[in-house]
Amino acid sequence: MEKNRTGCLVIHGFGGGIHEIETLAEHLKEEGYKVSCPRLKGHTGNRVHMKKATYHDWIASAETELIRLRQKTDDIVLIGFSMGGLIAVNLACKYRVRAIVTINTPIYYWELKRVAQNIAEDVKYKKSEHIRRYLSAQKASPMVSMLNFLKLLNITKTKLKKIDVPFFAIQAKDDDTVKIKSAAYIMDNISSEIKQVKYYDKGGHLILKSNTAPLIICDVENFIYSMFSNKK
Repeated sequence: MEKNRTGCLVIHGFGGGIHEIETLAEHLKEEGYKVSCPRLKGHTGNRVHMKKATYHDWIASAETELIRLRQKTDDIVLIGFSMGGLIAVNLACKYRVRAIVTINTPIYYWELKRVAQNIAEDVKYKKSEHIRRYLSAQKASPMVSMLNFLKLLNITKTKLKKIDVPFFAIQAKDDDTVKIKSAAYIMDNISSEIKQVKYYDKGGHLILKSNTAPLIICDVENFIYSMFSNKK
């Protein structure tokens, strides 16, 4: 496999930004892959900007970068973190890609039991890590944006059957934002012959910013390599 002929479009999640996936993206760049990380429209950290963007805009932001990447190579892997995985499915329904990787991508969301445990942990150990993140997420997610997220989720569920390329789904067991059964739903509903799912005990929703990140990065690269090393 020639890494410099392999493109990776790495898509961040809802209400977040490139910082969520930059560890993986930078590693792939260092390894010689052609990497692009679009910033989805409205995701500037400004609530006003977020309110003005629709899910169509989010898909279009990623599509623009995919078109640019396709000018460099036809061998492209879509890698989507959280909502980015939903966007990857939509792009794969329109463009032929080599494979798809989803990381903590939602079908069922908000693991309330885990949220309660995290808040209780913050209180017990006099921390504010989780509480700060929940408050930040609430501020960055206007109601109109949440409705657009739900629209994207619902239309993506109807498109899963169209996906027939190799697929690797990653899911953290302690994810407080995405329920663990989301990955199984995706696996059960795509049409891919080559598909695998892997669960990780620790890492939370922002798994690429956790101590589990090195393992995720290794597994993603091994999956990509396996796709292209078998290429005829």
